[in-house]
Amino acid sequence: MLEKQLPYKHKVYEAIKKDILCGKYAPGDVLNERPLSEELGISRTPIREALQMLAQDGWVQIETYKGAVVRAFDLKYMQELSKIRRALEVCAVEDATANITDADVRHLEEIQASQRQMLDHFNLENYILWDREFHCFIYDLSHNQELIHLLRNYFDIFRFLGTQAVMNTEERRQTTLQEHQSILDAMRNRDVAAAVQAMRYHMESTEKNMTSYVGRG
Repeated sequence: MLEKQLPYKHKVYEAIKKDILCGKYAPGDVLNERPLSEELGISRTPIREALQMLAQDGWVQIETYKGAVVRAFDLKYMQELSKIRRALEVCAVEDATANITDADVRHLEEIQASQRQMLDHFNLENYILWDREFHCFIYDLSHNQELIHLLRNYFDIFRFLGTQAVMNTEERRQTTLQEHQSILDAMRNRDVAAAVQAMRYHMESTEKNMTSYVGRG
């Protein structure tokens, strides 16, 4: 049930988007107003408004006779977005490595340990959340406000596409942690060139896995 605070449509929007991100709703699923209204405990009007907002932001498509359908991101879109992400992530880690402190290193180590723990306990939802925390902390360390703004605007879609990649296979979930460790090791050593190389490799590997996932679909 949603807490009944205005504006309803924004809360519904966030709730549905979270469910898409976490895999409760898969690409191609139809989001019907009546079941959503009953599940969330509110009228159908804010549900309808939220679905329109989700359509505007590219999370669902409004189809004749079906209504709101969760969007399937095609290969071309994923590759274009991955190219943008790779450039932004490399810029972020370059600046972050120049700014990082010993305390920051310890915090990244704690994030890495938490993500490993989620994988060991097969908690994939929280594994993805810690993955986001790892990258977002690097964004913040860049101290580049325009870069942070761009990355955070894109990150929900990055997270969704990344979920497809890391949930693809157990091997990819393991190698993601190894790639994070390489980034962390380079940052600990204040080696900007190595950090950039490690991040670029991580982004390229993620893109390859997303391409593989879509190619099998």
